[in-house]
Amino acid sequence: MTRRELLPVALVLLVTVTDAAGGATLSFYLLLAAVPAIVVAGLAALEEVLQPGALSHRRAVGMLHVVTLMLVLVSAALRAPLRTEGAIPRAAVSAAIACLVVFAIQALIGSLPAIRRTLARQRLRVATVGLHESLAEPGDR
Repeated sequence: MTRRELLPVALVLLVTVTDAAGGATLSFYLLLAAVPAIVVAGLAALEEVLQPGALSHRRAVGMLHVVTLMLVLVSAALRAPLRTEGAIPRAAVSAAIACLVVFAIQALIGSLPAIRRTLARQRLRVATVGLHESLAEPGDR
């Protein structure tokens, strides 16, 4: 994940913490702050997709920004009428948690190229060791 993508994650994570502490108003404002942060991260992901030679996984990450934006907006909209009472609807909490799950999926998708490179290096290392063993003289074994 890039730095731009970490800010919305941190804000939504803080929402769940303030929800647990009973801070309905602070949670609402944190969700409102997460909206532009998600939009900026989504636009940056879109820009990367439009660049020549863009990585294919970035398209999926960019599309998931739309999902996180919708979940944050739903969570904020559910909280808005009850904010003054200090009540936090369960559906709003569920939407915030679902948003964190989508962020985790984004991180997993974003790390797939690095995982593939690591696996390819390990396979190459195993193949190289096997080749060295097969080329060794019978007395060296």
